[in-house]
Amino acid sequence: MFYRFARFLLKIVFKIRYKLVIHGNTNLPETPLIICANHINLWDPILLAIIFDRPIRFMAKKELFENKFLGFLLEKFGAFPVDRDNVNIKTIKDAIKLVKDNEVLGIFPEGTRVKTVSEENMKTGVAMIASRAGADVIPVFINSDYKFRSKVEVFVRDKIAISSFDDVSKDMRNKEITKAIYENIYKVN
Repeated sequence: MFYRFARFLLKIVFKIRYKLVIHGNTNLPETPLIICANHINLWDPILLAIIFDRPIRFMAKKELFENKFLGFLLEKFGAFPVDRDNVNIKTIKDAIKLVKDNEVLGIFPEGTRVKTVSEENMKTGVAMIASRAGADVIPVFINSDYKFRSKVEVFVRDKIAISSFDDVSKDMRNKEITKAIYENIYKVN
């Protein structure tokens, strides 16, 4: 209930502040999914939450939960903390379970906001979660400076079917999935 109400209010805020242009399909199938986007601004998770029709559960850096009010809001939105410097097995297992339970997981695969685009910035955790949960990945590219009344352009890419990596050896699978996610997020529009 909170998620829907907050999402409704945030859509209004976004329409006032920005000119939102969406390319691609925002109707998500009712299957296990992971949304992976580049991360350029604190508004990114909110943007993704308002453009997609299914609720998204985000991994968020644990430091955000240290502020009691913000932590409360994040929990109400279904976000859960991750220690980016020391990701533990419980966090990964929780993410896998969430996706297997047919919820949508939102992850920024570079682990933080980045200024310089590079494949080396990509973490393999998304690939591991997708592979173990049998979840397809929807890559998303966000392009904006988020200045007042500026254009916020979102490119929702075609899904990456995790089954297309079934023939890749286990020791190369995470690397190949991560590469595919990177290439699809940052491909020329």
